[in-house]
Amino acid sequence: MKSLIYGGLTALLLTTATTAMAQSTNRIQAEAALSEPSSMIFNFSAPIITNSGALGSTQFIRIAVIGMTLKDLQIAVPSQMERYDSVRVIDQAGKEVSTKINSSKERVGITFDQPVAPGGYLQVEFVGVRMSTPNDGILQYGVTGKRAGVSGDIPIGTARIQLPNRG
Repeated sequence: MKSLIYGGLTALLLTTATTAMAQSTNRIQAEAALSEPSSMIFNFSAPIITNSGALGSTQFIRIAVIGMTLKDLQIAVPSQMERYDSVRVIDQAGKEVSTKINSSKERVGITFDQPVAPGGYLQVEFVGVRMSTPNDGILQYGVTGKRAGVSGDIPIGTARIQLPNRG
């Protein structure tokens, strides 16, 4: 009987100690993961879309100019966009950038009067947008650019804009 009690007590103590050590190890690993900087590092070498959205009847796409000088942008217009009043481009200081705009139903071409140097961002704004579907939906604008001195388009990304439900 004594050996049964001592054996049970030993098993209970061993189980309790093992569980406590496992919990302590998991807690230490979790704390270490939170305190160490992430091992995921982004190193962009080309312009990227950093934000997009809708403010009233204006839709915007923000592009970080990184790694190269931009000569122009080409933006594929979503099929749900019926029309817009104008397109304007502003820089990080909120100043309008001097451009030439060529547009069609499917595409907007923006050529900068002076190539845009890396180190800031541009915000392309479609002002006075009218949609063929007035309710909620998702718009996707495909954006490419050209680097000064190099031919060929550089894919910048797809700006995704979630329209609010107005129904």
